[in-house]
Amino acid sequence: MAQKKKNKRRRRQFQQKVILSVLLVIIIGLIGVLGYQMQKNEKKQTDGNASASSSVSSSSLVGDSSEPISDSSPEEEITPTPEPVQQISSDGLNSQHALLVRESDLAEMMNLGGDERIYPASMTKIMTALLTIENLPDLNETITVPEDIFEELTAQDASVQPTVRDLLYGVLLPSGADACETLARAVGGSEEGFVAMMNQKAEELGLTNTHFENCTGLHNDNHYSTCRDIAVLMSECLKSDTFREIVTREVYTTEATASHPEGITLYDTMLHRFTSYEMSTTLENGAVIEGGKTGFTDEAGQCLVSFAEYGGEEYILVTAEAMTDSGSAVDSIADASTVYGRLQ
Repeated sequence: MAQKKKNKRRRRQFQQKVILSVLLVIIIGLIGVLGYQMQKNEKKQTDGNASASSSVSSSSLVGDSSEPISDSSPEEEITPTPEPVQQISSDGLNSQHALLVRESDLAEMMNLGGDERIYPASMTKIMTALLTIENLPDLNETITVPEDIFEELTAQDASVQPTVRDLLYGVLLPSGADACETLARAVGGSEEGFVAMMNQKAEELGLTNTHFENCTGLHNDNHYSTCRDIAVLMSECLKSDTFREIVTREVYTTEATASHPEGITLYDTMLHRFTSYEMSTTLENGAVIEGGKTGFTDEAGQCLVSFAEYGGEEYILVTAEAMTDSGSAVDSIADASTVYGRLQ
């Protein structure tokens, strides 16, 4: 009886082992199937991505039906065409040479011998002022007047230790030669050194028909320019706020000193002539003559470089060699009124 129970228990254990073995085989099989399926899915995904990448690449090369490929090169940048300018008549002028340009782009509006050689006389002083402004930015700096021009300055009742600002006003308003020479030595070490700087600046600005021999404009056969070169120079000067502030002032009083407690009053040659001859700087057409620099020698005649505003634009006019029998000191500014008055 005991043996029978023992055999029965062995058979049950054997059956359990068989069942466990079968279950283990089934589980291993399932794991294998699942692993194979996962690998298959990953392969499909990889192939799909490659196909999509190929499609995109192909699309980028051949385009699609809704957006044909253009084989044209990128659109080139187009330079705006300058706005055309009015052409102004030079009829009836006293000056033998004249050039009018639009300041913004130097577009030519009138040319009466504007590329022929002239003697610039005191129009030279706008270059003297420009180099001073560039090299002596502290306008409050005082400059000791050289002793060799002390006597002439004393005779003119001028300060012997003025500021850079006072000297610049002296250069551009009453056209003081002494102020020019003082600044030339302060900037260039000597007038000769300063003149070398003037000619170097002229070269930088492309003034190919200009040569300077002095800082004042006193006559020298080798000291010359053209109306066009002076117009380019004036355009460069007008980029300076300091230059504009000075050249548009009719009256300026220098700082007080011990010898001149009330300062010295300076008058702008061009603007003061308008006032003295009861001529208006505001013309009938609305143009406003804002400022300028006169010049005169027997060889150069009356010269003037000026600028005016009309209709929101600025214009530069250079006139030279006004030599009329009347000997009037206003022939050049009369020409400026005539030319700017013809703007429409």
